[in-house]
Amino acid sequence: MRIGELSARTGASERMLRYYEEQGLLKPERTASGYRVYAEADVDRVARIRCMLSASLPSGVVGQALRFLLDGRAAIPDEPADRARLAETLESELDQLTEKIASLQHSRELLATFVADVRRDAVGPGRPGDPGARVVRRSVSKAGPATGRAR
Repeated sequence: MRIGELSARTGASERMLRYYEEQGLLKPERTASGYRVYAEADVDRVARIRCMLSASLPSGVVGQALRFLLDGRAAIPDEPADRARLAETLESELDQLTEKIASLQHSRELLATFVADVRRDAVGPGRPGDPGARVVRRSVSKAGPATGRAR
């Protein structure tokens, strides 16, 4: 399939697909005239790339994960010190992802509570918990720069 079809099937823009190729995350075949041709498996690959990148994983980590998950050939260093650094990097990414998931879960719970309160008509003007009832509103004058006109 060509880049336009892959874009339509995955929701990733053609520009983003070219970026994934530049980062080594996608490797399309090329026709004699230079057009990119993608395999059916690239639809799933792009979905995984988008998922991992949306979790804020760096493209280098995404590339290593893809090699391990999809390509069956993980690039694991031979040297113990290099392996330890890689493990620390991956563990750090995992910890950050776990924190983001917890934060998103908390935000989701707060939003669900707010939606439920709105549906029950438990919040809003004149209702308990209305922050607007306690807010003192003042008029604020902003002095801007002189415009050269006489006042």
